[in-house]
Amino acid sequence: MPERIYISDADLQMASDIEIIRISRTFVSAMNSSFPGKRKKMIERIRKHAHANPVSTIPFLLRYFDHVDPKTRENARSLVEELTRLPGGEQALIESLFSSHATVGDSAAAILEARGMDGVRFREFYLDAERQFAVCRAMGVHTEDVKELFLESIKLYKNKLVEQAFENMILVTDILKDRLEWTSNTKRYIQDVLKLTPQLSRSGVSIDNLQESLRILADAVKTRDYKETKELLESKKLEASVVSQIGSMFSYLCRRLRCASMGALAGMSEEDRKLFDALRKVGEEVKEYAKKKKHVEALESVYSFLSQELAGGYISGLAERIDSGDNNAEAVAGQAMLGVLKILYLVLPNAASDIYEMHLKDRVGKESLEDVSWPEPLKSLAG
Repeated sequence: MPERIYISDADLQMASDIEIIRISRTFVSAMNSSFPGKRKKMIERIRKHAHANPVSTIPFLLRYFDHVDPKTRENARSLVEELTRLPGGEQALIESLFSSHATVGDSAAAILEARGMDGVRFREFYLDAERQFAVCRAMGVHTEDVKELFLESIKLYKNKLVEQAFENMILVTDILKDRLEWTSNTKRYIQDVLKLTPQLSRSGVSIDNLQESLRILADAVKTRDYKETKELLESKKLEASVVSQIGSMFSYLCRRLRCASMGALAGMSEEDRKLFDALRKVGEEVKEYAKKKKHVEALESVYSFLSQELAGGYISGLAERIDSGDNNAEAVAGQAMLGVLKILYLVLPNAASDIYEMHLKDRVGKESLEDVSWPEPLKSLAG
């Protein structure tokens, strides 16, 4: 494939990791060795290195996932299954989905498919988008604005926000195909008219105006700014930013929670009350915007809340309270996260449902976010 927009860290790490390069020289022979000790030693060596650098080890093993030799294939699959359950292992597997090596990427896609992340289809869309970018580059079509959305889509998938990632990646391919079609049709029109120009000139028709129009049209092909998609792209980038911020905040808090279920609030500090007051206000704004179908304004309201209310140090302070063993702080965190998701659901139901399933479903005990009641401090938003 031609030059890529996204270079997978899996490819970079696998190509530069000296230990993996050394392992690759003897891996197949070790797996086929008649001495069990040699095979065991190699497996332990790989396990040890996976703890140090899973992003180079996992894609290396995926190269042998469908190897013709049964022993090599069997051991590679067993190691991948084991090592992707380690911290950082699944992220290395997801990174491998974007590998330029077909064997690595396709194997990662198949595993992620089995784990419910729709890996096969997402890799197909990703590769299709990369191909479209290459064609656009060759034809001189402007794609800088779309690249940002493309990279955001990959970031969303890495954060397991699959529905939102798909939505953005499909939009990327649609926009690129539309621009290619417009450019191709315009260039073909110019060529057709140019072929007729000598004939028109011989007929006594003045072609000065025609030539000037063609020059303007040719310049338009090079300089078209695609204003018609600018608002849509900005909206999608805002969506991605909001979802990524919420996902990061939830990961930061959830890894600190010790209680398996959502606890009831025993009381709130002044700071807690201020947070829920701010949440209530943004919830009311978003509900109003949603009624008026003002999608961008609703997102901007959520983004402003995340940037201003949470950036002031409240979340880090709440995390410290949880770390100190404050059970009520856990309840506050749970109720606040649920409130944020219920508000997000009003504008981005798929993304909100993805985050709920990833972080809160087991704690809340409800199958879907839609079935969950508003948290007690935000009951007024239920109407």
